[in-house]
Amino acid sequence: MKNIILLLYIILSFSQAEEITKTFNIKGMMCGMSCPAKVKETTVKLDGVKACDVSYEKSSAVITFDTELISENTIAKTITDYTYYKVELANEKKSFWDKLFNKN
Repeated sequence: MKNIILLLYIILSFSQAEEITKTFNIKGMMCGMSCPAKVKETTVKLDGVKACDVSYEKSSAVITFDTELISENTIAKTITDYTYYKVELANEKKSFWDKLFNKN
């Protein structure tokens, strides 16, 4: 019985881990070379980030990561802390109050 419970726990643990790709809007990049490189350098060091493609032209970064190891909020905060760029999820809708009080 213990083996069955342990096996179910292991299976459920793996089923909840998910690798997803999200687009982050990045505001404040001033150039097309070192700014995107800084964002990529910052994210690829994070445990759980699998890939990062930064576009200066689109002011965005497409990041693939493991949700069990890192959250999108942690990624955005890390980019902001190390680069001073403003970062938010591309599809995230902000309320009037969040915009008014500049909440991320």
